[in-house]
Amino acid sequence: MDSLDDIAELLRAARALLGIRQDQLAERARVSRQMVARIESGGKGVTFETIEKVRAALEREGVEFFPGTAANGPAIARRKVERKPRTQSK
Repeated sequence: MDSLDDIAELLRAARALLGIRQDQLAERARVSRQMVARIESGGKGVTFETIEKVRAALEREGVEFFPGTAANGPAIARRKVERKPRTQSK
């Protein structure tokens, strides 16, 4: 299992990958901005349920989480969004 510091770093990196602020992530996760800041700093008083709300919000925005291996730590990536071809309006 990853340490709270590893989880905090991964969630902070995921938010940065999306280019969103803490308050925007908090709104999407339905938690307070202070709670997002506390999670990202590895602070105390953070429940598993709250971390999962934040993680789920990031996943809805297109972030994928990958578990660590013996050689590498956990990782994130952004799902490729398939765009529909534009139609020209007349």
